[in-house]
Amino acid sequence: MPDFEDQSPLSDPAASPAPASLRPPRKRIWLTMLCLAALLAGASFAFYAKSRGYNALGPFLPSPDLTQVFGKPNLHILVMGLDQNWTETDQLYTAGARTDTLLGVNIDLANKQINVLSIPRDLWVYIPKSGYGKINEAYGDGGPLRTEATVTKNLASPPWDYYVVLKINATKNVVDALGGVDVDVEKNMDYDDNWGHLHIHLKKGLHHLNGEQAVGYIRFRHDAEGDLGRMRRQRQVISVLSKRLRDPSIALHLPALLSIFKDNVRTDLPVAKMYDLALGLRDVKPDMVHTVQLPAVVGWIDGQSVLVAPDVEAKALVHKYLAAGYGTAFDPSNVHVRIENGSGTPGAASALAELLRQHGFNVVETGNAKNFNTKKTTIKGPNQRTAGEVAKNLPIKNPVIAVGPVDGVDIDIIVGHDYRVQ
Repeated sequence: MPDFEDQSPLSDPAASPAPASLRPPRKRIWLTMLCLAALLAGASFAFYAKSRGYNALGPFLPSPDLTQVFGKPNLHILVMGLDQNWTETDQLYTAGARTDTLLGVNIDLANKQINVLSIPRDLWVYIPKSGYGKINEAYGDGGPLRTEATVTKNLASPPWDYYVVLKINATKNVVDALGGVDVDVEKNMDYDDNWGHLHIHLKKGLHHLNGEQAVGYIRFRHDAEGDLGRMRRQRQVISVLSKRLRDPSIALHLPALLSIFKDNVRTDLPVAKMYDLALGLRDVKPDMVHTVQLPAVVGWIDGQSVLVAPDVEAKALVHKYLAAGYGTAFDPSNVHVRIENGSGTPGAASALAELLRQHGFNVVETGNAKNFNTKKTTIKGPNQRTAGEVAKNLPIKNPVIAVGPVDGVDIDIIVGHDYRVQ
């Protein structure tokens, strides 16, 4: 088998010597990844707390030393969400399923920092023993171990300690078990696919979505952004679900969640260690979870659209998020920022975005606020420290810092009349 450096499937798809053959078209149903810490920690802790009689004592149990539990400073877990297929007689089957979502997770066990790298499903790669193809085909070719080998070989990731596979309908069932979730739908969405059992009819704005609606929202990819927009909505719903699963009232839903967990999750992480991991990560805060999307551009292979990751840039990002880590030091590139113009000054949001990017922040979205009557620039986020670090880099005297939840990003800035475009 040739070395990765000899092949460069990420940087030049047209030069690939052996493109994977096209398979019969299949209707793929999206399954999002719930936040690893929220799902594994919540479900496994509840399971063990109940089975060991820790119901009342759970919140007071000491956290284990995770570096001793696992015998290493970092834990690398590959999280896979499967698609599903339908026969001509409308029967569901999972044979040869592909990964519809792929997340590389690096957990700093000492500092309780979690990095999550989102890998596009249509990334063009070399699949060991199978040849060239989209990365989502690796699971159907050889299961989770083949997927692990594919990611490691093409992206130069560290070896994976464990895998987690979420099966079909897990997301829908979890959302329904929680009684639905509140999601700020970013645009009107209308799409029907009778063969794929997909019907999406959503209006822009804040809505309380049931399981089927939530899955439709994060499956939608029929716009100019395609898979990249879908991945952004994945992160948005993951954030909403993570907060919901941390609410104290979640105890009322534990029986249903435990059943979903046992029926829909496959992993080689031992249950006892899963419990320790859950206990050790129970105090993880939103600003301790850092997410990023692998950069990719559209390419074409034998008439099919694929995504191609710039080789140097992709490997640098993989090294930063999955190998090097950054301990507890503040890293502005891990802060995802949305900027809304509430001042009425044309170009204010774009100008501020450029300034923050120069300071290393990850500005993912700009646009107009609901109105242009904002007097003082407001920085909102779930953590005082992160909002304060952003404030230090703004050319604004005494901006308002509001601590509270935001959807889809780490920090939401509404530009006020006190900002002057430089």
